Amino acid sequence: MRFFLFLGVALLLTLAFADHHEGDPKHNNDHHDGHMMKEENQGKEHDEHHNESMPCHKIAPYTSKFSFDLYRQVALDHPSENIVFSPVSISTAFALLSLGAKDHTRSQIIEGIGFNISEISEQDMHEGVHQLQVLLNDVDRELQLSGGNALFISREYKILQTFLDKAKKLYNSEAFSTDFRNSEEAKTQINSYVAKNTHGKITDLVDSVDQDAILVLINYIYFKGKWEKPFTEDWTEEGDFYVSESTTVKVPFMTRIGWYDVVFSDEATVVSIPYKGDANALFILPKKGKLHEIEQNYNSETIQKWKKSMRRRVVDLFLPRFEISSTINLKETLSKMGMEDVFSGKADLSGITEKTNAKIDKAVHKAVLSVDEKGTEAAGTTVMEMIPTSTHPDIRLNRPFTLSIYDKKTNSILFFARVINPQK
Repeated sequence: MRFFLFLGVALLLTLAFADHHEGDPKHNNDHHDGHMMKEENQGKEHDEHHNESMPCHKIAPYTSKFSFDLYRQVALDHPSENIVFSPVSISTAFALLSLGAKDHTRSQIIEGIGFNISEISEQDMHEGVHQLQVLLNDVDRELQLSGGNALFISREYKILQTFLDKAKKLYNSEAFSTDFRNSEEAKTQINSYVAKNTHGKITDLVDSVDQDAILVLINYIYFKGKWEKPFTEDWTEEGDFYVSESTTVKVPFMTRIGWYDVVFSDEATVVSIPYKGDANALFILPKKGKLHEIEQNYNSETIQKWKKSMRRRVVDLFLPRFEISSTINLKETLSKMGMEDVFSGKADLSGITEKTNAKIDKAVHKAVLSVDEKGTEAAGTTVMEMIPTSTHPDIRLNRPFTLSIYDKKTNSILFFARVINPQK
């Protein structure tokens, strides 16, 4: 059976008036020749050097900074909950929104999503995000990955054509005329669009629609990846997951012995699990009692330190099968990160509508993360591994952990998650 990780994500921004209130055996064989691995790594370094001037790679340091800043804030706001979100989805939506913002509001948005406008031009930012979306939607990739934007526009108010033209050109945004006065019809229209584009994983992004809304901006991303070295359903067994000192739940654990890039540090055990198609999942299992400490020191430097310390070795991996979801109120979270004006009466969104008292009234991000064993039988080349007969360490993700999904083609973090309780 194929094992895959699937995520459906959608983000909602509502623009309203400012005066409104709100099949693989466990033991396989594959000889990993050191010389071949060295040549492969050199080839990757050459490709990275060759592509370092690509627009999406130019913006990567800034989107990475935003990703970690956002994770730390969300983790702080939700200390004991499962969380999952797509920093790519959120930054793309607000970059699009910046097209219609002016003066201090625009500066706050751009800086709020991690960009330093004294180091990178707005043109480079938009070109980078544009190329990022193009590459993520490449139908020839082994990853099933797609994302996009949609604007639901009130029939009652005029949206400037210049904004719509830029949104379509730079962000491939679809635009739909919407009767927000008929709130049930508008809600159905938006939710149906999101459900269709997240393959039915998110069906209730909005539970109500403001009748005075001017514009609703939706950004969605859908990801389904096949493990480079799949697990096998026959090896999945129920085990204990230790939510806390006082709470233990039973969950199915997928298990596999194989070669993985791992590091065992004083802070955490870290394992990288690759997907087919230039992406990988980085699982971080903190030492007991160190989850929140690691989260608040989470940044790109920490990740690079772990990656440099990683060694390829055989481990017995135990990974829980689970599905989690979370909804994040970005109005609250991003305001704490300095993006205040766009959500207040100080907002200047006159590049979207001629109305001077428009603001973002609602900003909601909802994501679903599934790690399971559903799918069709694996096709193509069988992956074989040579496993030494000597003993090897266990890696059991049987207590709260975090994970990130990294896309190597675009140098971007697609998703962040924290799993406190796999049963919720």
